[in-house]
Amino acid sequence: MHKMLAVQIILILLFSGSLGGMLLYTGVYDDVKSKIVSVLCLGCLKLNPKTHLSFTFETANGEPYPNFVLRNLSKGPVFIHYRDDVCSACDAMEPIVKEIFGVNYSIEQCFFKTVNFNGTNVTFIHINLDHSDKNKVDSFKIYDRNHVNGVPMFVVVTLGYDRTFVKPCYSTGYAFLEKNTPQAAKKVLLSMIEDGIELYKQNREGFT
Repeated sequence: MHKMLAVQIILILLFSGSLGGMLLYTGVYDDVKSKIVSVLCLGCLKLNPKTHLSFTFETANGEPYPNFVLRNLSKGPVFIHYRDDVCSACDAMEPIVKEIFGVNYSIEQCFFKTVNFNGTNVTFIHINLDHSDKNKVDSFKIYDRNHVNGVPMFVVVTLGYDRTFVKPCYSTGYAFLEKNTPQAAKKVLLSMIEDGIELYKQNREGFT
């Protein structure tokens, strides 16, 4: 009886070792690894990091503002919503964001639309990190101000006065924006957008 049990254990160990070797030394491992989401889902991990909803000029990684943002900034403030495929907090916030901007799209889409927000043009950009091109995905690090590396992440890019020049500036918020529910977070998002519009109106004349 004991001999049979020992044989079964040895067989299980041999099988597990061979399976692990196959994963490590074949393309299967690389294929699985490449499909693992590298950006944290703040809702899944029950995280709600503190963030400062103020505007700053310097990007999070020192890289310049991407061209797709600057082009649209000539029309008005830019709002960017970053998410990935598997993200419960993203799913909870998506209807709120769609309602605010009056837009409709699938979660996989990289979606751009300039909308009229209370009389001001605001360009809405939805970026799914699992489906967008490298340029859009790389922009996430530019605006990840608190280096959270998590989604959902919301960014308002507008114009500010930096000593002697008018320059792009931005504010970043994460998850439920320090609130307990998506509906409560909606008020913070609206405040971010309204603040961005006010800054834009004050400084757009000096922007070249």
